[in-house]
Amino acid sequence: MKILHTSDWHLGQHFMGKSRRDEHKAFIDWLLALVDRESVDAVIIAGDVFDTGSPPSYAREMYHQLVLDMKARHCQLVIIAGNHDSVSMLNESKSLLMYLDTQVSSQATLEDIDSHVVALKDKTGEVAAWVCAVPYLRPKDVMQSVAGQSEQDKKLSLLQSIGEFYQQVYEAACEKNKALKTPVPIIGTGHLTAVGGQVSESVRDLYVGTLEALPTSVFPAFDYLALGHIHRAQPISKSGRFRYSGSPIPLSFDELGRDKTLVILNTDLLGEDTFVEDLFAEPVDPVQLVTIPNFQPMASVKGNLKDVIKQISALPLDEDKTLWLEVTVIADDYLSDVHKRLLEVIEGKPIELLRVMRRSAIEKKNDGFEARKTLSELTVGDVFQQSLKSNLELDEEESKTLTELFNACLTELEAHQQNGEEKQS
Repeated sequence: MKILHTSDWHLGQHFMGKSRRDEHKAFIDWLLALVDRESVDAVIIAGDVFDTGSPPSYAREMYHQLVLDMKARHCQLVIIAGNHDSVSMLNESKSLLMYLDTQVSSQATLEDIDSHVVALKDKTGEVAAWVCAVPYLRPKDVMQSVAGQSEQDKKLSLLQSIGEFYQQVYEAACEKNKALKTPVPIIGTGHLTAVGGQVSESVRDLYVGTLEALPTSVFPAFDYLALGHIHRAQPISKSGRFRYSGSPIPLSFDELGRDKTLVILNTDLLGEDTFVEDLFAEPVDPVQLVTIPNFQPMASVKGNLKDVIKQISALPLDEDKTLWLEVTVIADDYLSDVHKRLLEVIEGKPIELLRVMRRSAIEKKNDGFEARKTLSELTVGDVFQQSLKSNLELDEEESKTLTELFNACLTELEAHQQNGEEKQS
């Protein structure tokens, strides 16, 4: 069977005041055509279906229409919750969607491990794969706090608990596999940061407890692991079968310059017998990357003011679509009329200036993300790290300790917010 792996749709996102509604609609229409063309049997969305816990009504409509469109195509849908998704909101329609061949895994359930094992069936109605549907894992879902634990002990305990949860779900799938005449592939899911994954500016800091990233050794021997959270498509294993699909549309300007992709996994080609009959031919890869079209023109240019103006003049434009533009002007001197001069350059062109930043030549030498100038563009973690750097009296060990305490506070805050959300629901 063919399984399509995608993630991080962020339905309902507003990008610097701009709605992504048209882009998401165009993407879903393209996806449905792909499902038809490739005869896809199942689709896995590995978290962050929505951008916020309270998405706008049009985003919910898109979500439910997708379920109906997949059902009409006899294509099963497996949705796991991400850190942006609301557990209570996904649970509202979870039971109903089961009757439409859509399985939603919104929260880790230790009391019912079997509920995380989803059977995917081929066109004959036979089980062709098992999905270990593991959503974004909150510490309170997989472990209990122990009084007197050090920060390091908490990290180790959480890492062990996450590994044990994955192993329990995997073993439950293996038990179900034994009941079949012929064992079928076991597919894992996850919404987290794994060691080796390259993040982008739009990925908000994700800490599973106080762990920034998980080693691949945490995961069982899945035949394929469908990951979400990191928006740049990339493998995290040598075989390429543990991978992030990436987001379908650029969610920040620093995601430009790379193709957006999704994955089609052919389970018939998994395993040892995947070689073609010709002994001199290469084995057939069960993992196929499909490039997603660009539905919204976007560009980011940087340099001194003269260079920036020249780059803007050379941008390829589509008269039918407005290009969203980010400009970074590198100059040590303060230029009061930068914004005005840029507006003059784009006047009469299908270009909308969404963000203008100024950087000094010294900042340009620094590696990492672009230096963001306004507080509204900084994450809580950004503000904290910049505060640490500005305090020259702190040594490395003190900074590390403060960072760990800060991350622990974020975790507790998230837990309180989640509890409040559950009480409201």
